[in-house]
Amino acid sequence: MATIVVYTYYSSPWEMKTGDDVRIHSILKTLALRHKVVVVNSSTHPTTYTVKDRLIYIPSYRPFYQLLAKITAWKNHHDLNTLAKATHYIDEAAVLVKYKPLFNRADIVMTIGSMTVASAILRMLGINKPIIYDPLANYAQTLYLRSRKNIFELIKYGLYLVLHKPQLKSSTIITYPSRIDNATARHMFKITKTRIITNPPPLCYQNTEEYSQLRRKRNDFTRPHFILLAGSHSNKEAVLKNIEIFNNIPPSKFTLFITGPWQHLKRNTKNEAIKMVGIVPHEKLKELLAMADYGLSPIFNHVAGTFIKMLAYQAADLHIIASPQSLLGLDIRNPRKIRVVRNYEEYAKVIEEAIQNYKLDQDRRPLTCEERDNTLQAQVDKLLSNLT
Repeated sequence: MATIVVYTYYSSPWEMKTGDDVRIHSILKTLALRHKVVVVNSSTHPTTYTVKDRLIYIPSYRPFYQLLAKITAWKNHHDLNTLAKATHYIDEAAVLVKYKPLFNRADIVMTIGSMTVASAILRMLGINKPIIYDPLANYAQTLYLRSRKNIFELIKYGLYLVLHKPQLKSSTIITYPSRIDNATARHMFKITKTRIITNPPPLCYQNTEEYSQLRRKRNDFTRPHFILLAGSHSNKEAVLKNIEIFNNIPPSKFTLFITGPWQHLKRNTKNEAIKMVGIVPHEKLKELLAMADYGLSPIFNHVAGTFIKMLAYQAADLHIIASPQSLLGLDIRNPRKIRVVRNYEEYAKVIEEAIQNYKLDQDRRPLTCEERDNTLQAQVDKLLSNLT
């Protein structure tokens, strides 16, 4: 049994509210099945120790952020707020210096996050243990694509490369979530010490019988059921556009579920087939996904990381209508079930086609929990075998 000490600037991965949270906590939980895992997580607000799934999370309240937040009476304390970004690297160095003795006692160190330089700082502090680095996605590719559009993004891209290259060089092995991320990173940075750990989905089904029972709760199989998972506020445009598109379709032709904090937008709906179901608990989400035919992800702003909605859609083996941006960091289980659209005009046309050509899919293969857990365990075991 090895002792693994982890650093991440994500403040509460165990809550699994985002795709990054799901990835971080799922991988660490799998490591903790066979090893002792302690996580130092820097935080933008005071928190206490958290023990979850055999993991020990040690929060470290960021000192420079704390000082400036007090001086400026800063109120917005989510993980990636503006002040958090501005003070990120100073606070990261302070946290790592504070916990240097803990990292010294580790057999293996792990650093997590696209913006971290923790591996490089730990090397400067004299930590010579093997370091696994998980950037969560190849964020450099995202910045490169943005840099082609304006000078500010080009400067941002250049600064990121200056910091990111030492982070890669200081790490023993770098893990990426997909073959595409892995291939582009190897090409961009000329690195070879990489492995793939695919993004774990946020849900699974105990077996096909559980899935079938949930699916049978749907009464009408004569028309397609669509679902848009829109849990974060970055989905507002997608929610409004879907309401606009589906308002113009006869209610007898479809059902659309929209999840997330959007009940106040119910006044925009003029179609009884649009169901604003709000923020739903985990078991209800599994039910809605089992009942659905199509998962929707019309997100056209270029982003980093993987959309948690896409992982959920794949777990339920839905047909998916999605933007190219939605496929970032995704290892696609069934490419034939994904229809890529490049703008809202194409998106609306594909929705119409899906309704007109609807046929009930009798060959659904949901992801079972055993399959999910075994896949992740095998990938983690392979990763650790390369360190010994």
